[in-house]
Amino acid sequence: MLGIPMGGWICAGLTGLALTFGFAPFSQPLAGWLALIPLAYYGVRERPDLRQSFVLGWFAGVTHFLTTFSWLTSVTVAGWFVLCLYMAIYPALWFVLWVRFAGGDVDRMTSAGNIRHVVLGASAWVLTEWLRGIVFSGFGWNGLGVSQANLLLLAQVADLGGVPLVSWVVAFGGLTLTLTARRFELEIRGAQKWKPRWDFTAGVFVLGMTMVYGARAVLHPNEKAVHTLSYAAIQPAVPQDPWRSAKMAQVAEQLVEWSEIALTGNGAMDLLVWPESLAGTGWREEPEFQRAVQKVRREGARSLLTGSLDIRGAKTFNSAVLFTGEEGCAPQVYDKNHLVIMGEYVPLAGIFPWLRKLVPPGGDLTAGESVGILELADSKVKIAPLICFEDSVARVVRRAAQKFPHLLVNLTNDAWFGKSAGAKQHLENARFRAIETRLPLLRATNDGVTALISTRGVILSEVWDPEAQSYRLPGFLRGEIDLVEPTASLYTKWGDWPVWVSMGVVLAGLIRFRDVT
Repeated sequence: MLGIPMGGWICAGLTGLALTFGFAPFSQPLAGWLALIPLAYYGVRERPDLRQSFVLGWFAGVTHFLTTFSWLTSVTVAGWFVLCLYMAIYPALWFVLWVRFAGGDVDRMTSAGNIRHVVLGASAWVLTEWLRGIVFSGFGWNGLGVSQANLLLLAQVADLGGVPLVSWVVAFGGLTLTLTARRFELEIRGAQKWKPRWDFTAGVFVLGMTMVYGARAVLHPNEKAVHTLSYAAIQPAVPQDPWRSAKMAQVAEQLVEWSEIALTGNGAMDLLVWPESLAGTGWREEPEFQRAVQKVRREGARSLLTGSLDIRGAKTFNSAVLFTGEEGCAPQVYDKNHLVIMGEYVPLAGIFPWLRKLVPPGGDLTAGESVGILELADSKVKIAPLICFEDSVARVVRRAAQKFPHLLVNLTNDAWFGKSAGAKQHLENARFRAIETRLPLLRATNDGVTALISTRGVILSEVWDPEAQSYRLPGFLRGEIDLVEPTASLYTKWGDWPVWVSMGVVLAGLIRFRDVT
């Protein structure tokens, strides 16, 4: 098809499917290392032209995104299809660059040349992956580095350069294996002489140094607790769908019921957390919700953090509201900064007002303008609330971490995902926010996954029913968190510096190979 041999289509499809196996529900870290090999090998062996390279890279991307983001069909089938076709552009751009950086000599491969090619290829992957996460507000879920969430020794370098640095290491390893295999093929065929493989040695060195750093971070955390915070996070499992919200009476009843169970026999609790807004009305307008808040606070919740819509005049915010201090004190409020496109706002709605009907609440939400750090009245512990997908957006969490909170708290409602892998993928992406900022993350969700994540990305506890083998049933987490004095990690200070380095490397490569045909 399109002048491309069947082998090219097969290699592209294998790369797309292998990438999918790196993420939930499969969550196989090895798949992340091997995924790029089929398509990358085809590229260096067959040297497709510009058009063929773009088409094959795009096909690999379509195969990957349609399968890994199949959970989007629980919200919108048309949106899932269009979004995946669009996102596939970025793997296509990467493959064009990978083939371009192979140069013009198809017969000889040297250690120096292979190292240069791999560095360029890994940098191009990081750059195109970053573009996917920012263009048109971005959809950066499931970067290649996120596939290493369960390989904690490797994931620890995220505190140096975020997921982009982990993606670079994984891409570097996979592409090194690709060129090593190609070099073996040429040597076996007698096309070139056998020589030492310093390129393979370089790949082993990068992996080794990454693992050594990770082992040091995991085994020697060098942190001393300054606060011990008692907490409970409620998972009410209120049934919902994208277009119809639950009734406030039902929501309040479920939240109070499970909160009372969590509080019973434990004395006063420092922090009780309810999930993201579950009803289509604001907390100020709902006396039932206000009575629920008062009831659980009187039963022992010193502070209560809850999600709710907040209606102020003509504007509606998706907010996190902290009730703390003496009864009657005004609550502290954080308004969600990063709204979900086509979920909480519609682009061009000012020009085409009828588009607002496509948004489930019936109209656009208003984005907050400032980072919200909330403080518990009794302990002076500072928390950074994150609403919905914000704990999967690294730049949002980094801005909050720069305010030096003791704890990240995510309030979300993943009921839209149903039984799909969406909630587990959300958790996998969120784990890296704890590693990047070296702050613990407490997640309170409607129907999963409610969890406590350590500063090393370890899931310390989660709501899980072993009999039903499900995380989607109602329940709660309860325990204590040891909090350390917050400091800024290298990633918190410098952000996505691997992206800027990669951009420079790619530009240098394009200049070097501008005359190669």
